[in-house]
Amino acid sequence: MRRDRARSAAAARDDGLRRITRLTWRAGAAGVVCSALIAAAFGHDVAAGDATTRGGTSHQGRGAILIPAQPPAPAQGSGQVNSGAS
Repeated sequence: MRRDRARSAAAARDDGLRRITRLTWRAGAAGVVCSALIAAAFGHDVAAGDATTRGGTSHQGRGAILIPAQPPAPAQGSGQVNSGAS
């Protein structure tokens, strides 16, 4: 291979690597921005959705989990469930 062709091939390779590097950084930055936007969109109601109590009555906020004061009573029966043919 002649020297001028080797130089132009090396220059073309370096240009391609610069383009790929620049594209990779831009794609990574876009991913970070999109992740932040998605986190902000889904995490926005977390603080506003807490359950609050007013006048002794519990009001469940949107998306909040309300924990009962007492655990559920045990179920009556044998506890064995048969479904289908027995």
